[in-house]
Amino acid sequence: MKLAGRRKILTDEKQITEKNIIPVLQKAYSKHRINACEMQFLIDYEIGVQPLPYHKIVRPEINIQTTDNMANYVTEFKKGYFWGIPPIYTQRGNQEPHDTDEDIDSSGISALNEMMLNGICIGAENQKLADFVEKTGIGHRLIGVKTEWEDEKIQSSYVNVNTLDSRFAFCVYHNGVGQKKVLGVTYVKSGTKNLFTCFTDKQRFEIEAGKIVDIRANLLGMIPVVEYERAVDRTGCFERQIDLMDNLNSLVSSVANDAVQRTQEIWWAHNTDFPVNPETGEEVTPKSGQWVKTYSAEGKDAKIAPLSSTLDSAPVLENITTTRNEILKRCFVPMQYSSEGGGSTGIATDTMSGWNATAVDAAREEQLVQGAAREELKLILRAISFASTDKLPSDNPLRKIHHTDINIHFVRQKNYDLNSKINASAAAVNIGVHPRWALQMGGGVWPDIEQVWLDSKDTMEAYQKSLFDKDKENEAPERLTQDESDQTENSPGVDGMQTNNSKQIV
Repeated sequence: MKLAGRRKILTDEKQITEKNIIPVLQKAYSKHRINACEMQFLIDYEIGVQPLPYHKIVRPEINIQTTDNMANYVTEFKKGYFWGIPPIYTQRGNQEPHDTDEDIDSSGISALNEMMLNGICIGAENQKLADFVEKTGIGHRLIGVKTEWEDEKIQSSYVNVNTLDSRFAFCVYHNGVGQKKVLGVTYVKSGTKNLFTCFTDKQRFEIEAGKIVDIRANLLGMIPVVEYERAVDRTGCFERQIDLMDNLNSLVSSVANDAVQRTQEIWWAHNTDFPVNPETGEEVTPKSGQWVKTYSAEGKDAKIAPLSSTLDSAPVLENITTTRNEILKRCFVPMQYSSEGGGSTGIATDTMSGWNATAVDAAREEQLVQGAAREELKLILRAISFASTDKLPSDNPLRKIHHTDINIHFVRQKNYDLNSKINASAAAVNIGVHPRWALQMGGGVWPDIEQVWLDSKDTMEAYQKSLFDKDKENEAPERLTQDESDQTENSPGVDGMQTNNSKQIV
């Protein structure tokens, strides 16, 4: 199956109503079915259903088809590296146009993080979402107003966040400038029938057997089905390299088949006659574990030997290793279990083993995921606003925050350059940068920057004030610890220059 990414489902209709939803849904569903079949193929392929692209003609009774399954390796790495730590909400800045107090915003965002991380367990939901996004190229999530509450006084969550099976969910976009989303659909199979739940920004439709069976108002005023995209062409993380992965499976299978065929070799008998069974008249040939005695006519040499071909396994094994590394490189997965990164220090290892390329690709994917994540954030805040005041008081900071005041901070933790990040944060604080921004310079050091800021606010502000009270010059302080800049002296090539005896060679 040749794949080129999941098709984006478009319609010429600018607005979906009860008058045109049935024909729009029918056309959209037929396109979605093509996507769903491709998604199922990719899901099966990642599990290990990877048939070889050839038929074994010689000795077909020995046909080992070994799956190296690099698709699973790539997918699991992406789910761990990009999606392993849930994104954290942080306040964008103190000066914002919505005229809300800085402390109220900080408290509200901190409460939002607590609800998402601990109340909804968004990490588990993100892993479910990542399973579809990374394998199939797209994923879907449904945001809903909460109607069932816990008996506790303080609720763990004020909104419903559900990850959908993308084989049973899709979005429809207007075929015009901007491709505005006009319909979100999720459905279930009941026997031979499909039960569709369709959302526009104003209405919710229940459709069965080509008929509308229920219409309700959409309280959120937005389509609550959010469609995530991993890449612009909506391909999965290993989809472009399937041909190369099939080639790798063929190489590994050939080596396995060669090993078995050598232990189950065909025997060659030259100038040799075997005894004949007098009852059947058939020649009696040796079976496994039997001895063979031969007699030849005078002047003829009898010979029994295995009939085999010689496979030079060394270049084949080298080709297997090369193919594996090429797949990892093309999928932007670093060499985690290889000595290719060498025993060098941080920057050199980062570059040579492929971590730099991995980070660049993750930053690209983050830009696309950010769009869907921000749409989801807006829906979550709207759904929270519908919580009753006996569950969420009207003066609660959660009701005050605005989605444009919030930054979505993706955390990809790497600790080898921990010293550099700490130095950067400390230097920024010392020259007067707002501590919240200084903490963000630490990258993956602080999993929840907003909470670190709230917990450390008093001491950090007092420290900055003490610096200014002493009229300390606004210069970058001495570093607290060593970082990768110290490598330049020991590894002159790190900074792009070649030096010899402290003299630059031009």
